[in-house]
Amino acid sequence: MKILAVVGPGGSGKTTLIERLVAELRKRGLSVAVIKHCSRGFDIDHPGKDSWRFRGAGANGVGLVSPGEAVTVRWKTGESGDAGLAAASFGDMDVVLIEGRCIDRDIPKLELLRKGVAEELTTPLAELVGVVSDFEVKLEKPIFGFPDIKEIADLVERKTPEPTRPGRTAARRKRKPRK
Repeated sequence: MKILAVVGPGGSGKTTLIERLVAELRKRGLSVAVIKHCSRGFDIDHPGKDSWRFRGAGANGVGLVSPGEAVTVRWKTGESGDAGLAAASFGDMDVVLIEGRCIDRDIPKLELLRKGVAEELTTPLAELVGVVSDFEVKLEKPIFGFPDIKEIADLVERKTPEPTRPGRTAARRKRKPRK
């Protein structure tokens, strides 16, 4: 599994870029998951519903299953990293994209820069694998324009390292091509 964080402030184009990147990676036969950081929280647990009642009873998590989809929710008891969430929830995926805040230093980051929104890098160079920008950037890293989705997908597919996890051998990392 390859993990890449797409970082930048609100309004820099993270969601649109990830949406287009997911479509391109899927065209290439890869399975893709996205982890979305929600700084304002999210509400999946509505008062009076069964999942809300289970949480009130003390459950640490709940799964919701319908004929076409499933979701699990675990209530945080401490800070868990994005790599751990990716491995636990999406370990069978080829690529996991993280949108937004990513403090895990081991996860490579693609930073988005936009004129008038974000004009300076905030990611440490050691964590940065590339930049997407709508203005000229001078840097010893790959630089892309927002329309360069195929080239960005190439970066994800070929140059994003797989995180090392104990007990995972190279033979197990290799996947059969998808049809």
